[in-house]
Amino acid sequence: MSSTTTASASSTSSHHPELHLLFIRHGETQDNIERVLQGHRDTSLTAKGLAEAGVLARKLHAEHPHGVAAIYHSPLQRIVQTVQPFLDLISSTSSGAAAASGQAPSIYADADLRGQGLGQLEGASYDAIDMSSPRSADGRPGVEDFDVFVGRLKRVFGRIVGVEAPKTAASGKDRTVLIATHGVAITSLFKALEASPACDNFGPAVAERGPEAWEVRWTDSDDVARLVVKRPGELPLKDREGAEGEVGKGLDWDGFQGKPFLIDMWGKKEKAL
Repeated sequence: MSSTTTASASSTSSHHPELHLLFIRHGETQDNIERVLQGHRDTSLTAKGLAEAGVLARKLHAEHPHGVAAIYHSPLQRIVQTVQPFLDLISSTSSGAAAASGQAPSIYADADLRGQGLGQLEGASYDAIDMSSPRSADGRPGVEDFDVFVGRLKRVFGRIVGVEAPKTAASGKDRTVLIATHGVAITSLFKALEASPACDNFGPAVAERGPEAWEVRWTDSDDVARLVVKRPGELPLKDREGAEGEVGKGLDWDGFQGKPFLIDMWGKKEKAL
């Protein structure tokens, strides 16, 4: 039987550390150029995409010179190639002693961070679906229906926060984590956290949006979206059992009160919907 808890934090402390989740997407692929639906196709970055990954790495390193505590990423090649320049920068600017002391980020590949599976539509033109409607591909052969996709995002987000929130609360310090995924995943997760549109088994709204968060269909390759967990020590958590008997904590979606998440940065103003 699972038990519901909260991430431990001292009730006497006046400081509430924050968990900062940074979301990035991949750079350009040949499928992007040809306006082809990728889904779970394991495509690689173009030369331009690799250059974009370098630009993003330098931006991340400039804004977070001490690195990040952990990196969670989709296992698809275009995401791995996007993350690698940032890892190279961290390695080149950190001493061996620093890495040995545990300051190097923990790195986790998670298949649940892939974009929506599009089945037989993968490799087809963008024109095969209505790109403005998240459910336009539902029911097509092999397609992961939108609500199923959002449910998967909910699970992986809950797992990541279930791991990182207690660490943040216990340390008493702000903590930054990088999540490298796909544009459709970032948009779909943020919209689902806002419950707009409502999705099966995902509501009510648990996130609010800050003044610098501009809703976009998908973020650009140089965008760093940021979601802030304002009081990670007060989040409702519950025991979960994952693959191969893995046991850990995850978010208890039925235990939320209010909106503990702030979508602080998202997209560019000039591209806002």
